[in-house]
Amino acid sequence: MIENELLPTRLNGEPTIFRGCSLSELTFLTVVGAILWIPIWLLICGLLGYVMMGVGVGILSVVGWIFICSTVLQKIKRNKPYGYYSLKIKLLLEDKGLKKSGFIRQSKVWDVGRSL
Repeated sequence: MIENELLPTRLNGEPTIFRGCSLSELTFLTVVGAILWIPIWLLICGLLGYVMMGVGVGILSVVGWIFICSTVLQKIKRNKPYGYYSLKIKLLLEDKGLKKSGFIRQSKVWDVGRSL
């Protein structure tokens, strides 16, 4: 008999809401999608004379963006520890020279700087 099989395994992590994404991840995807797609479709449809259609197509594009990006995140996060992809993004930004991650990535002998 297996004990504790009903206990959740991630008590401190955010619960998943949609396709393996938490609320903060979905909020980020929604904001990025809205900033990206709605102005593009407003411009395209505005030039054709259909501004309100641009808003509608932009919102549909945001929904598609969320669905596609959440599927990609779901595949990235599968069988990985909590916070894996955010750590990978921080290290990638450090590799590109865009942001310091604060992680020590050198293999050497460290000294505390004190003598006996």
